[in-house]
Amino acid sequence: MKKFVYLLILIYFTIPALLIAQSKPLLSEAIHQMIDIEGIEKAKIYFKSLDETQRSLYEVDMKGISEISNAYAKEGNMKAAGAVTEIVTPFIQDMLSTQMNSESNKVNNKLKETQHKKEEKQELNKEKELSSQQNKVAEYEGQARNDLERFTGLYGDPVESNENHKLWVMVSCDGYLVSGALWGDASPWWMKSESDNSFTYSDSFSKIRMEFITDKKGKAIKMIHDLSFMKTPLERLGPIPDDWEPCVEQPKR
Repeated sequence: MKKFVYLLILIYFTIPALLIAQSKPLLSEAIHQMIDIEGIEKAKIYFKSLDETQRSLYEVDMKGISEISNAYAKEGNMKAAGAVTEIVTPFIQDMLSTQMNSESNKVNNKLKETQHKKEEKQELNKEKELSSQQNKVAEYEGQARNDLERFTGLYGDPVESNENHKLWVMVSCDGYLVSGALWGDASPWWMKSESDNSFTYSDSFSKIRMEFITDKKGKAIKMIHDLSFMKTPLERLGPIPDDWEPCVEQPKR
């Protein structure tokens, strides 16, 4: 009995959920009336039959419950005092469960908030990184263009006997001009737009400049360049072969 009283006092002072609206009937009064009028056994049967929703209709006033339990004990009616303990136990369990769920929800909400902030930060960092990469590409290759198809094709010397001694010009999948030699396995030149018809390329080993001569429709017919191993200007000898890819993929940086 002393342990039960101690438990009641502890819960009374530590569980905020006990402060329920005063409009509800007091559990202590309901138990007291039921025991005194209907008897101990009927009181136990009645309160045991209540489900959680029905139990929530009572205000669990721990001070009043402690007082009636102590009163029965002082009268020597230990059976009634024990009945109070038995009746109140499910109500206490409900309150503890509610309190635990509330704390659990707070923790889950905090975790979700933290995760959301983390994802927002990651997304912001991705956007900054993408913007930085785009700025670097723009600085290195200039701005992408949508009018470069008119420069594509195979360029060479019409009297050259070697069929592979040509330069090819294509458009990258993201809007940049790309050129390279038809022979060998040298890396393509990713050209930077300098003007409407002029493009340049530079790395640690070489610098290249190309300028296209166009017809009245703006389509390239010749290429002026500064490559030492080919004559200039070169004639546009024909389109890119049909079995080639439609555009050049940007290399991973």
